[in-house]
Amino acid sequence: MKLLISRPLPDLVLATARSRFDVTARDSTTPMSRDEMIAALRENDVVMPTLGDAFSADIFAEAGEIRCRLLANFGVGYNHLDVDAARTAGVAVTNTPGTVTDATADIALTLMLMSTRRAAEGERMVRAGRWKGWHPTQMLGMHMTGKRLGVVGMGRIGQAIAKRCHFGFGMSVGYVAR
Repeated sequence: MKLLISRPLPDLVLATARSRFDVTARDSTTPMSRDEMIAALRENDVVMPTLGDAFSADIFAEAGEIRCRLLANFGVGYNHLDVDAARTAGVAVTNTPGTVTDATADIALTLMLMSTRRAAEGERMVRAGRWKGWHPTQMLGMHMTGKRLGVVGMGRIGQAIAKRCHFGFGMSVGYVAR
């Protein structure tokens, strides 16, 4: 079975895939071109696209005779894939819900902490050799503890962020959701 992987993946992942499939793995980190997507549908049984690989109705129409039977999307969102056009062409579409919930929540907390504690500014100061040692008024930031968090969308990621903030920093949480 021929598998096309559209972006570089860790060596262990590629080795495992190669032990089970005839794998073609792109080296590029950029989205597939129109011609690459058309060829992918014609020449592979499975294509593993990701964000930016816009498999639109036009791509399916132009591909003509399609060998591919599965677009195994590497990501939660799949708005870059025309699911109806895929289904019409006999191609199933899957995604990976839940796999990046914790990582995304952690990144959100990282950005919040970097902002409130001025971490990026301090890191630039140290790298530039401008840090002369600590003093009481240097790089004063804000505490996150006890603040109020606003979450727009209380899905998996919103809940994971709220949980970290509430239980980790004692923050109250307000949210809007559908």
